[in-house]
Amino acid sequence: MRLPTRLLATVGRRRGRALLAVVVALAGAATAVGMGAVSSSSPPAAEGSRPAVPTPAPAGGVRGDVSAMVARKPVAEREERRPRRGGEEYYRRNASRQVPAKVGRGFMPLYREAERSFGVNWRLIASVHRQETGFSTAPGTYRGLNAFGCCAGPMQFNVTNGAVSTWDSYREAFRAGRRPERYPHRTRSHPSVYDDFDAIMAAGSLLSDSGAGSSLDAGAWQGAYSYYGHDLFGVTYASEVLARAVAWQRDGFCLNCGVDEGLVAQFDDAYGAAVRRQLLAPERRRKEREERKERREERERQEERDRRDRREGGDGGSDERAPQRPPTRRPRPSTPPSAQEDPPTRPAPPPPTPTQPPTTPDTPEPEPGPTADECSSTGELPSC
Repeated sequence: MRLPTRLLATVGRRRGRALLAVVVALAGAATAVGMGAVSSSSPPAAEGSRPAVPTPAPAGGVRGDVSAMVARKPVAEREERRPRRGGEEYYRRNASRQVPAKVGRGFMPLYREAERSFGVNWRLIASVHRQETGFSTAPGTYRGLNAFGCCAGPMQFNVTNGAVSTWDSYREAFRAGRRPERYPHRTRSHPSVYDDFDAIMAAGSLLSDSGAGSSLDAGAWQGAYSYYGHDLFGVTYASEVLARAVAWQRDGFCLNCGVDEGLVAQFDDAYGAAVRRQLLAPERRRKEREERKERREERERQEERDRRDRREGGDGGSDERAPQRPPTRRPRPSTPPSAQEDPPTRPAPPPPTPTQPPTTPDTPEPEPGPTADECSSTGELPSC
């Protein structure tokens, strides 16, 4: 009886293992079908961009790539917290970090491979690496997002700017080159924004698409300007990146050397000034429109005040608050008035009072004497 019992037990274990294998196989098939359905329901990529591939978890304990982490956030939250790049102080700290000499040796093969694959001067790629994370020495380089909630990894690729982010567009660039066996930070799966090789290759591809080439010239400046973003600080960023790369070409690669301010000013005058004028032109036109509008409104207000004053003056001063104006005097004509006009009437002077001749009282008037005829007729009058 023992033999059949052992036989039955062995057969039962084998059947159990077979049944377990069938269940695992069915679960795997269902998972594959579900992933295919999810990928088929995702929106199409933008024209001219590389397809976004789901990224497995990289090394270092980070569960999933940053792009997948951002994709899981609600759309309203992503729109509400619009990401932005760092400013002058942020990049000044990265550019001034002290870096051990062995760090440069570890990244050099990656720069060279990106140059060989995309034709971009390796010094420009290294200068962007220094500008963004201080050769990957900035805190949080290999985990999460930066302090501004937009970018991640050693080359600080934007993973939040749209349904197809900048990282989504260049994440497959690592396939154009040969991956070294060893380098500073290698993740378990690829592509990963936290993998040094994947990120540096993506940076080389982006710079190449933006106009950078083997020479450190205007194309290199334009590539660095596009790498940061098209705004006013992007002009300063590009001039600093190019100045550092040119100094390395002139004096040799130096991990901890500061940027040459003379070269920065030179490239700003040569390339940045024109771009800055273009960026400031809309703001300048807006201010001019506002000034013209303000002057027009002030003129209209003044005209309205003048009309109100004229109306108040015509009402006979009914408004006590209206300012009193002195009466205007009509100018005296220089020529005498015409004949038709009535001359001004003046009052007639009083008639002169007649003067009475002085009279002498008590003096009798003499009596008249005889005429000549009377004397000739009589001849006897005593008065003749």
